[in-house]
Amino acid sequence: MTIPSENPSFSVVLRAEDGDHILRHFTSDSRSLLEEDYIPEVSLRENQDISIRFTGPRHARLTLDGLDVVPVAGAEESSGVFMLLPSPRLVSLFTAGNFPLVPGYYVLTVQEDSRTWYTGIEIVPRHMEKQQWQEMRDELRGEIRDLAFDFMKRNMNISRPLSDAFGVSEDMLLRFYIISDTFSQVMAVLDELGRSANSCIRKTRERARSGACGGREQGVRPGSGGSAPGRVPGYRTVKQVTWDVPENRFVKSVLINLQQCLRSFSGELEHAFRQTQAEQKLDGFYKNNYQYTLREEALSHFRQYQKRAFCLQAAIRSIAQTTWFQETSSERTSVNTPLTVFMDPRYRLLRRLGHALQHPEKSLAVSSFYLFQWKRTDKLYELWCYLHFLKALAEKGWEMTDGPAIRKTDGQYRLESLESGTAITLKRGEDRVRLVYDALIPDTASETDRDENPLYTNNPRRRPDCRLDYYRKGLYCGSLVADFKYRNVYHIWNDERGSVDLRLQFNAYRDVNTKYYLDMDELTSRRDSRPVKEVWAVFPKEIQAVSDEDYNLRFISLAPGLESNRLLPELLEQYFQGLQ
Repeated sequence: MTIPSENPSFSVVLRAEDGDHILRHFTSDSRSLLEEDYIPEVSLRENQDISIRFTGPRHARLTLDGLDVVPVAGAEESSGVFMLLPSPRLVSLFTAGNFPLVPGYYVLTVQEDSRTWYTGIEIVPRHMEKQQWQEMRDELRGEIRDLAFDFMKRNMNISRPLSDAFGVSEDMLLRFYIISDTFSQVMAVLDELGRSANSCIRKTRERARSGACGGREQGVRPGSGGSAPGRVPGYRTVKQVTWDVPENRFVKSVLINLQQCLRSFSGELEHAFRQTQAEQKLDGFYKNNYQYTLREEALSHFRQYQKRAFCLQAAIRSIAQTTWFQETSSERTSVNTPLTVFMDPRYRLLRRLGHALQHPEKSLAVSSFYLFQWKRTDKLYELWCYLHFLKALAEKGWEMTDGPAIRKTDGQYRLESLESGTAITLKRGEDRVRLVYDALIPDTASETDRDENPLYTNNPRRRPDCRLDYYRKGLYCGSLVADFKYRNVYHIWNDERGSVDLRLQFNAYRDVNTKYYLDMDELTSRRDSRPVKEVWAVFPKEIQAVSDEDYNLRFISLAPGLESNRLLPELLEQYFQGLQ
């Protein structure tokens, strides 16, 4: 059901850079907004100022997705919901420089007495197609998930090539991490369950022994000539302690499944041992070989994981001999998890462990920071490009050795952060690269460091989106500076008047200095080196490979679905070769 624009009860007008947009069509059935063929009445481009004028009866209220994350003048809160009151004035909703509406669909609701009306508006990307934006968001989730997994493997001293050589699956590696991380807590719980478990008092009816209660049948009054109403002759109520309670049935099934999982885990591990030891035997004459040394170290770590798995199996076998375990039924009477399991920390921990080992892929989660619901597209684009630089390096054999930490929350492992200043170190043979995201370049030589901060500049424009510092055999060979521009930077560059700020920015990145260049002494390095050979302007429009040699500037097209994406690994290789 819709109401026409001339309905006098209320009016909603959105003002954007292209003028006023009157919302004319509302529906009383919110489900119609979820249908595939629904087309929002108003479609606006992202990154612009948007204001609203809502007029109507005093008791009417308007809500819109996102009002809870931005300060809006005149909004009131009720039960956690932020609402706009009718007013003849325009109210600023979102601003391009502060809280822009990110691409997607938004539901606008007007409540008037007992009636509620709905309509939708759409925000579309400014510099890429809707499908590209969705792919970028989804890829970011996937890439950050993969990055978290790679750092888990790094913490276990297992490189990507090594895990492939072992024939170890991703699920198995995650199980290693889970067992290692929870081992001490789980062993403590199993030790306690070996001594005691939950129980309850259960009343049962059993036949009374002959001669009990002065020779009279239990439950029969003398001279009554029969049984008392509601009582069974010859039976009595007996209280017994039982361990066959829902939480024990639940945890018994968890321990049985855990034992099976650990048995399978140990079998896979033993197969990996035999395979790797055979390879080590073949390479025995080359014990100084990098892969040989790495495999030896990893074998040692795998043995520790196997020992922990054996300890857990032994503890479970010990519990299986206890009275409570044997008296507890193996059949669960309900598919639902008993409430007691969530209330008792022992049972809760085993539930989490069992679930994590059965479904290890669910132990990895994208941090709430990366849910992207209210991130500007230009920030999403920066993150997407940074991770694609990382992916391009990995394609050429670079392996991550250092970077953001992994933290555990509610049984799931998350990449702690990918904030400004994040640095990821990668190695390939004797070469090393530090990939730095959105970090300030020091403004004095005294603040620099050969291994982590080799550059400095006294220019105020000193915060590039990405910097790659390249080292060969311990010597600093130079850097690549890249800026990720969510706009058609090439078009802007060709307009000399409109690109003044861009030219100043890219010149500042090109003209940085260092006192650590190659094996030069400090004075010679400051005077004669140019550590940044090129600055890369990365933007989401497909163009032919082009550069501006006067500015040592190269334009790089990078966005979801572009053909030129595949060129990035080779371009990075060529740049590194030029630094050597």
